[in-house]
Amino acid sequence: MSKPAWHLRHLRALIYAGLFVTLAGIAYMSRSNAPDVPQAWVQARELYGLWALGLLLSAMLCGPLSFVVPWLPIRGHLMLGRRALGVSAAVLATLHVGSYLGPTTLRNWHDLYTPGTLWIAGLLLGFPLFAAMAILAWTSRDRAVRQLGPRRWRRWHSAVYLVLPGVLLHATFLGADFGVNKGPDVPGQPDAGSLVVMLAVGGTWLALFVLRKRGVRWTSSRTSPDSRRASRR
Repeated sequence: MSKPAWHLRHLRALIYAGLFVTLAGIAYMSRSNAPDVPQAWVQARELYGLWALGLLLSAMLCGPLSFVVPWLPIRGHLMLGRRALGVSAAVLATLHVGSYLGPTTLRNWHDLYTPGTLWIAGLLLGFPLFAAMAILAWTSRDRAVRQLGPRRWRRWHSAVYLVLPGVLLHATFLGADFGVNKGPDVPGQPDAGSLVVMLAVGGTWLALFVLRKRGVRWTSSRTSPDSRRASRR
């Protein structure tokens, strides 16, 4: 039996290497593009948050996409890499939280609640979401799957279906790139560019998720989707 390709054997390591490069790139860009250190923290906070949300959506897309489009050439990569993508999202979320709480509490902890009701609601929503992402990341190890058992592990990780809409709502309440609100330390006016993109990707995930629940599979790139019942005939 031949060994799988090297990039499949080391896919998770490659994803984590890409995560390290992303972290370093965000830190460098934030510092080099900002006029001062406080604004560098603001830019890093926003970028870490956007990347965390993007990777969370990517991790969630892998399963439904692999099921609905089984002939996809990168199907194996998606299934092997989805846990690493989820862990990477949690790491970026940790830096996103740290980039806000650290500088803000050192400067003036009253700034945590003075921006207004919408800001406070977003922060309160963010804490349980961050805790949930941390737990999901910690239990994404192979050892955790063995300890919990596959069925119980899947039940735990189904919590991600609640995390995603919560994270989108959190970003809408706080994100300057989501067009509704912005922090007092963010220059300029809010815009909805990221909101449109994230909602489009989230809508794609939801459509694929519904198709998977209904057993719909696109059996060939040249044919229309067939249901599981039809494919069994």
